[in-house]
Amino acid sequence: MINYTLKQLYSFEAVIRLGGFTSASKELHVTQPAVYMQVHQLQQNIGAKLFDINGKKISPTFVGKKIYQTALETINRLENSKLEINQILNPDSGHLQIAVATTANSFTSVLLSKFKKEFPKMTFNIDVTNRIALLDNLKKKNADLVIMGEPPKDIPLISNAFMKNPLIAIAHPQNNLLNKKKVTIKDLSKETLLTREVGSGTRITIERFTGLNFNSDIQINSNEAIVEAVQAGLGIGFVSMNSVGLQLKNKIIRQLNVDPFPIIREWYIVHHADAELSPIAKRFKQYIIDNTKSDEYL
Repeated sequence: MINYTLKQLYSFEAVIRLGGFTSASKELHVTQPAVYMQVHQLQQNIGAKLFDINGKKISPTFVGKKIYQTALETINRLENSKLEINQILNPDSGHLQIAVATTANSFTSVLLSKFKKEFPKMTFNIDVTNRIALLDNLKKKNADLVIMGEPPKDIPLISNAFMKNPLIAIAHPQNNLLNKKKVTIKDLSKETLLTREVGSGTRITIERFTGLNFNSDIQINSNEAIVEAVQAGLGIGFVSMNSVGLQLKNKIIRQLNVDPFPIIREWYIVHHADAELSPIAKRFKQYIIDNTKSDEYL
C-alpha cells in the first residue's frame, strides 16, 4: 500500500515547483536536509524514482509528475479549506475578489473604502474591466461578486439592482449643439460619436434606444478616455452619469439635452447562482444594497 504524509507532499511540491532543495527549504522555513529527508521518504513509500537531477536542474519522472499533480490538488484543497474555516470563524475578515465594469469603478472604490473602514481585517482584489471579461468572470466563477450593468440572460445568476445608472450624452463646453434649444438624434448623427468598443453594454444600449449608427472609426475602451476625447473636442461622448459627476460640476464637459437621454438603466451586483458566497462577500453585497438607493444616483 502506498502511503505519504502532508509534509512529504508539501516538500516534494516545493522542490519540483522551485527547482531545488535550497529554494524549497527557504520557502518552507526548514533546513535543506529536512526537505531532502521528506522527499526521500516519499520516494521510498511510493517505491519508485520521483525525480532526476541533471547538474542543478531537478525534473520529475513520469511517476513524479503524477505525484506532483496529486500534491498540487491536495495542497490547494487544504489551503482553500483553511481559508473557508478561517472566514467562518472570523466573518469580519476574509478576502474579496471583485470584478467591476470600468464605468462603475469610481463609485465602487468609494463603497469599498467605506466598507474597509468597518471591516479593517478584510482584504480585496478589484478587477476593473470590460463587459466581455465580466461575463467570462461570471461563467468561470473567478470573482466572488461582479458589479455591472444589465446582467446576461444565458448564465444562471443571482442579481440585485441597487442603483440607477443614467446614460448621458456629453460634449465640449464650446460645442455648437449646446446653443440649440432642442437637439435631436439627427443632429447627433452629423457629429463624430465617441463610444465604447463593440460588445460593450453602453454601446448596445445606445444603439437599441436611439438607432444611431456608430460609423466613426474611433472606438475607445475606457470611460476615462472617452471623457478626455470629449474634452479635447474630438466629438460627442456617451457615458454613465455616475462616472463624470466631478467633470460636470467643474464644467470641464457639458451634458447635452437630447431625447431620449438620459437613458435610465440600473447597476447590479451579481454572482453565479451555483457559487457559495463567503461571509465577507455576503456582508459586502448587503452593504452595497443597504447603502445605495435604487431610485437615486450615487
